[in-house]
Amino acid sequence: MGKTKYMQADEAFFKLIRLAVGTCHDCDVALDKEGWATVYEMACKQALAAVVLDGVERLSVMQKPPMEIVMPWIGLVQQIEVANQKLNRTAVMVCDKFRREGMGVILLKGQGNARLYPRPLHRTPGDIDLWMDNGRKAVVGYARKYCPGVEVCYHHVDFPVLKEAELELHFTPSWMNSWLMNRRLQRCFAEWKRLSLLHSVSLPGVVGEVAVPTAEMNRIYLLVHIYRHLFDEGIGLRQLLDYHFVLRRPCSEAERDEAVRVLKHLHLKRFASAVMYVLQTVFGLEDEYLLVEPSAARGARLLDEIMEAGNFGQYDGRIHRPQGEKPFGRFCRTVGRDLRFLADYPGEVIWAPLFKIWHYLWRSRHGYLPVRK
Repeated sequence: MGKTKYMQADEAFFKLIRLAVGTCHDCDVALDKEGWATVYEMACKQALAAVVLDGVERLSVMQKPPMEIVMPWIGLVQQIEVANQKLNRTAVMVCDKFRREGMGVILLKGQGNARLYPRPLHRTPGDIDLWMDNGRKAVVGYARKYCPGVEVCYHHVDFPVLKEAELELHFTPSWMNSWLMNRRLQRCFAEWKRLSLLHSVSLPGVVGEVAVPTAEMNRIYLLVHIYRHLFDEGIGLRQLLDYHFVLRRPCSEAERDEAVRVLKHLHLKRFASAVMYVLQTVFGLEDEYLLVEPSAARGARLLDEIMEAGNFGQYDGRIHRPQGEKPFGRFCRTVGRDLRFLADYPGEVIWAPLFKIWHYLWRSRHGYLPVRK
């Protein structure tokens, strides 16, 4: 017999994801013990532990990881399933409470995206983000009635009233650094809000419904969300996988053309081309679901950034966050980090310092900065 030829860990990692999401049917994955340990580490780093294990389940007994790796992996996935069940119940409960108080609310990202997965309980859960129908002043007033002095930023206010999960109340789902592009984006959100408030869905295992963004909104919003996190702290594959499932939903030619028109209007086509490359390379997204032509050069740089930084940049060794960091120090650090993306996305990088300065002054004027202890 010939010696087994083992795969590179990243090659196996991507293949297992494709097996899990149904875009690959070749179940041949050969790894040694060290390779499996690396794949497990990568899955945790990208918040895809349960999804990758779904791919592992499709392998033959001879190709599955050793017991000392797979047993803690299974334990982690069971924890993810329980956490999702609890978060689904909590999300419905919170949305029902706001509606009873006469406040329209839309559940963004998170549990709303999880329902698109082949196994909804296998999306690693995060916090609860709610887009409130009320204006900023009303939402901040409501939050500070229960949590005096709570911190406020441009798009949301923290609302730390739950033990089960972090809760954020949004006045707008996101933003862009460029004044003109942000103005256009906010107009889009205003148009999408009415239909999204009426777009109710059931979350897995829960009796009750929540409003979530329409598919039309998510084709743009989730891309903006990825874009935003790339600049602010880092982005992981979990958010890209959310977008993969959104793009694979039924979509007419007219709806696809409208999404591309909006991307161009927001100057997001270059970034979209990079994301399309990642969606094809990692998840095997078929050509028919692409919004724009993939860019191999920009996409490869984006994928390198994602694999280096991990979920929300939590594993990025290039980022040093000193304890007790002052606002000016953080400003210099984040602006310096953004310069890495200047060649690919100059508009957003050039506008970043101006937006950050304006944002600090705006928060200071309105009393939105955190209270100094």
